Amino acid sequence: MNYIWEALAILFTGFCLFRIAGKKTVAEMTALETITILAMASTIGHAISENDLVKTIFALCALVTLLMFSQFLAIKFNIIEKLFIGKPTTVIQDGIIITNNLKKLRMTSEQLEAMVRQKGISSVTDIKTASVEITGQLGYELIKSAKPVTIGELEQMLNQLQSNILQQLTGTDQPSQNDKKIND
Repeated sequence: MNYIWEALAILFTGFCLFRIAGKKTVAEMTALETITILAMASTIGHAISENDLVKTIFALCALVTLLMFSQFLAIKFNIIEKLFIGKPTTVIQDGIIITNNLKKLRMTSEQLEAMVRQKGISSVTDIKTASVEITGQLGYELIKSAKPVTIGELEQMLNQLQSNILQQLTGTDQPSQNDKKIND
């Protein structure tokens, strides 16, 4: 019966610490966060087989504290951020694939093009800049001619078109000055 209470205590502690560590999905986690989560899972697994509840809870708290401390340092110091979290890598600039950066990422141009297609972009030439983010996802900015029209832009164009049509209609319906002189 004691095992059940210890397992529940470990589960509750792990749940609380996961909530403290952050609300990111696995795809959004940095390498440091992923390693911390795996270490926590391993610690919880060992805790169930052993009988030292307090030691396990302290170990879990230490892991999350280390993670939060490293995240704090990464915010304060760029070199820590670059070492522990990483920086995005630009892979497309003005529609041209930067092959040297792809080599650093150990990625082929075909893999990059597949990522571009998954974003619904038909051609690399439609991209102004694109980066592989620290999460491994593709971040991009389209060139102006490839950007979709927003509702605000569409409303502005429709209002302009409507005012142009009204001006043309009201200009042709009203008699001109010459027409008034002829009728008089």
